[in-house]
Amino acid sequence: MNNKILSISVAAYNIEKFIEQAINSYLECNCKEELEVLIINDGSTDRTKEIVEEYSKKYPDTIKLITQKNAGPGSTVNTGIKYATGKYFKMIDGDDWVETENLNKFIEILRQSDEDMILTNYEVFDNIKKEIIAINKVELASSVSFDFENICSTLRLDMHNVAYKTDILKKNNIILDNCFYTDVEYLLLPIPFVKTVKYLDLNIYVYRVAQATQSVSITSMQKNINMHFLVLNRLMDFYVENKNNISKGKQEYIKRRVFKMASAHLGILLTFEANKENKQNIINFNKLIKSKCLEIYKEYKRTKRAGLLILSNYVLYGFISKKYKNKMNK
Repeated sequence: MNNKILSISVAAYNIEKFIEQAINSYLECNCKEELEVLIINDGSTDRTKEIVEEYSKKYPDTIKLITQKNAGPGSTVNTGIKYATGKYFKMIDGDDWVETENLNKFIEILRQSDEDMILTNYEVFDNIKKEIIAINKVELASSVSFDFENICSTLRLDMHNVAYKTDILKKNNIILDNCFYTDVEYLLLPIPFVKTVKYLDLNIYVYRVAQATQSVSITSMQKNINMHFLVLNRLMDFYVENKNNISKGKQEYIKRRVFKMASAHLGILLTFEANKENKQNIINFNKLIKSKCLEIYKEYKRTKRAGLLILSNYVLYGFISKKYKNKMNK
């Protein structure tokens, strides 16, 4: 009989420097017999696989290594869902870790819980300063079961906050794209099936960030812009396909997150050289949003950058692009 309460899917790609800290944070848990850590080795070329193998041999009931060809972050979540046997499912990146003491409390509460979605806090760890620089909490009463419909208008979530009942993901065939930016898919694709939610005021996830230069950040965004568009396009389609079959609150929750992603995509487009070709790319992008979903377009158009571009008939394109790039490079 399965006794796993929590399955944690860990994305692991070339993280030999960090994976031991992550694994040890799980193994120090007093509830190891109820915890399943699925480490998805996504085609690593360093010693990540070998390190995890040693742990999986020593703790085979808790640490499970699954190796696959490199297919991207989304694919590791799909693999984790496929093999998960726990009552609840949570995704954590392999260079991040958990607060072990709170993980014990989390599992104890999950044992008695029946909500579809469980929310917790996450800490932001600055890898340069080597300290926690922020704690992201959820603005809900702790340990209270809510109807998702009644509170979703107030929710501002990241994937680090969220755990789902595993059955919701499995039975409804939740599959993310095999690329970056799929954390938004993880937050939205299960929503039509979520009825109840509970928030626990526990710091569980520790999210590692490095103070990379803005130029590197811009280069990365530009390099991966096609992946960003692929996910955004899918989520716009997802909203259109589901809006008539879900409650008003869920409609607004999904729409709000999709239009924010559309606004972020405009930001990426503005980082490219301000020329006729890139100006036309923005015009085409805006036309696409309008043609796909007028409701999302109306929200998108209310944002400052998109609004100024559209109202000026793109006359302000060069000015807005320059101003945005200056802001990003500060």
